[in-house]
Amino acid sequence: MIARVFSLLLSLFLTIDAWALVLKDYLGRQIEITRKVEKVVAIGPGALRLLFYLGAEGQLCGVEEVEKNLDTIGKDYAMTKSFEKVKRLPTIGPGGPGKPPVPELLLNVKPDLIVISSTIAEVYDPNRLQQETTTPVLVISLGPSGHVEEKTLKDTLLLLGKALDKTQRAHELISTFEKLLADLKKRTEGARPILERVYIGAVSFKGAQPFTATQCPYPPLSWLGLSSIADKYSRTAGFLNLDFEVFYKEQPQLIFIDEGNLELVKEDFRKDPAKYCLIEAFQESRVYGLLPFNYYWTNVSTALANAYYVGKVLFPHRFKDIEPTKKANDIFNAFLNEPIYEKFLLRYPGFVNLGDYFKCR
Repeated sequence: MIARVFSLLLSLFLTIDAWALVLKDYLGRQIEITRKVEKVVAIGPGALRLLFYLGAEGQLCGVEEVEKNLDTIGKDYAMTKSFEKVKRLPTIGPGGPGKPPVPELLLNVKPDLIVISSTIAEVYDPNRLQQETTTPVLVISLGPSGHVEEKTLKDTLLLLGKALDKTQRAHELISTFEKLLADLKKRTEGARPILERVYIGAVSFKGAQPFTATQCPYPPLSWLGLSSIADKYSRTAGFLNLDFEVFYKEQPQLIFIDEGNLELVKEDFRKDPAKYCLIEAFQESRVYGLLPFNYYWTNVSTALANAYYVGKVLFPHRFKDIEPTKKANDIFNAFLNEPIYEKFLLRYPGFVNLGDYFKCR
């Protein structure tokens, strides 16, 4: 009898010990996780997306109110079938940039782990939240909004993979990401685009933005070894709003528009087409659409899909085997286990020439 009890206690001890983890989060905090994480919550811009990429959405026990209210089209993980179940989970706080967590609501769902983005840690001390909820709080980073910092993304996936027992999946995602970037580089290495003066317009940043709004550098261009005509006007990496005179001076030959703000651009064009029709790309109907990927932080899968479409337009011979919509679905499948390109078409034109919206002749 004593031997049996001892055996059971030893088994329990070994089980607990097997799941005892000490992780260093983005802020360098030592986080101790004493049991297998079966229930988790994600707080702040971009945090929930990575749990979906890792296939950990089944471990979620609560969700931010903003996830239930924001339009889902354009937010990659929110366009999946599994999100329908997730958005019905109990509310754990308001969510959104700069909105602090609500400890009382977190206590209601009893998570084993609380994951928060670094932007939330700036407005609410994670150590305080950990004390208030008696739950490990893991701070993660995705880098600046709209950017894809490769090392930061990989480190964060590995960190979450360890915490959520999804290490194999984390390595799979990193491998997929690296292979796609390597493929883009290989296809464009030593090649010149058919047109070199390129601009990406109407890029979202903390909400809707006009044609003059862009991002420098723009990841899909950078992955192809290209730059935008706007890059020389940017002192630091990030969002930039240009004066219209820049377009007359630089005369972009080809323009891509973030379709998340296409209606704004169309409305402005209707008001004053003449100012647009002084730009070569509009004169020659070389205006193309891109899927929005700045939506509650960076949609990595969508950014990669955009890169292949940009490559197809600018390097047609190097991308002749690529059908952009199929490639997009391959990428969405790899990151989200679901092809979602067609769902974008419920709101946006997709990967097409937008010249019919901007007639200059």
